[in-house]
Amino acid sequence: MASVEYSMDERAVATITLNRDEKRNALTSEMGTRLLASFEQAEQQSARAVILRANPGVSVWCAGHDLAELEPDNLLEDNTTLKVCRHMQSMPVPVVAMVEGSVYAAGMLLLVYSDMVVASKNAEVAITSKKLGIPLPAELYAYWLRVMGLHKAKEMLFTAGTLSAQDAYVAGLYNHVVDAAELEATTEKLVERMLECSPAGISNAKWQLNALAAQTGLDGEQQAEFQQRNEQLLASPEVRERITKVLDSLRAES
Repeated sequence: MASVEYSMDERAVATITLNRDEKRNALTSEMGTRLLASFEQAEQQSARAVILRANPGVSVWCAGHDLAELEPDNLLEDNTTLKVCRHMQSMPVPVVAMVEGSVYAAGMLLLVYSDMVVASKNAEVAITSKKLGIPLPAELYAYWLRVMGLHKAKEMLFTAGTLSAQDAYVAGLYNHVVDAAELEATTEKLVERMLECSPAGISNAKWQLNALAAQTGLDGEQQAEFQQRNEQLLASPEVRERITKVLDSLRAES
């Protein structure tokens, strides 16, 4: 069974489904490759919209990166999830995330880079990278700030705490929060309203809005400093020790 499933309906609405329930949809490099291929297929088939979802009834929509594949030396250079996020950002087709269940770490990044998010009331969200000390690229921080704002982003990063679905809605990450029984119908209504609008107009608006939101305001020297600081952090003894403990724990469980 494929870890990511793809379908297209008669309206040219593509659905991409995370399908690794037994591992709480933890993202592997293989899943990232399948996600990229699915988004590319939606573009090639001239999709009018993409719905990104998990299987109905899951308790966890996405648990983040599969820590079994955690490689500190490649976190910034060869991160498949970041490639997926960048593609979602640049593709002309609007992406609507339909979220049932909790969302963690890299799963939250998929929501940040979606164009709209419809969530169930149990869709709490957390990003726990700072428990390990793992940094994020400057471009991602900049985009995240446009979505949720500085104070809420700091709270999530500095505490690795969890936001309820309602708090995520108030912060601007979620467009709508509904009962799980209403999730699909609410998403469908949003998609139907988009289908009534000009696809070229939506594509142009998405490109302009995302280009504005992606601006970091950093010059070349500052960008180089960001990169250097991230590399130094990943190489620091404290972060290496935290990552090693996690990996050792996973090996002991397997």
